Amino acid sequence: MDRYTYGNDGFQLLVDNQADAVSFIYSFPNLSMFFTLSSQGIFEGRYRNKGKKNWDVNFQSLQTECDVYGLCGAFGNCNPKKNPICSCLRGFEPKNIEEWNSGNWTNGCVRKRLLQCEKMNQTGDKVENDGFLKLETMKLPVFAARSYVSIEKCRELCLNNCSCIAYAYDAGISCMTWTGSLIDIQKFSSEGGDLIFD
Repeated sequence: MDRYTYGNDGFQLLVDNQADAVSFIYSFPNLSMFFTLSSQGIFEGRYRNKGKKNWDVNFQSLQTECDVYGLCGAFGNCNPKKNPICSCLRGFEPKNIEEWNSGNWTNGCVRKRLLQCEKMNQTGDKVENDGFLKLETMKLPVFAARSYVSIEKCRELCLNNCSCIAYAYDAGISCMTWTGSLIDIQKFSSEGGDLIFD
């Protein structure tokens, strides 16, 4: 382990090549704090009062396995209360069934059939519009496009755009729409938002 000490302010940086982690230690007169960032992206804070031998965990960036970004891949839904924790969204199936069944979900899921909008672009035939499914109390995917419109306009905006695959509306944020793949979706037991997808 390499140890780097900066100044007389009690701050130290430790690099542990064997554990593949970087740690920061800051010592107060009666309290020491220890922060670790692992190669898996887990950030953990620990503290120790003077006179104690053990480091107590103050906080951890990952509360469940579902907090690992993209664990279930594209169009995969993570639910820490289910076994297995990853499932494909309705209308989707695992991209690689062997990997999926072995517990490696990172390749995610693919659509079972084309959306009406995609069929119309391929054949030129006029078809009915696609509908939406609603998932409640969800951690919404990242990388949303935002528009400051009403919830009705938000739905219309997504429905009239062949590239739009999902939308959500929050009174504080307004309209969020997604194109491309939905990644890092998670089912919460409470709170979260409603994700409406095609």
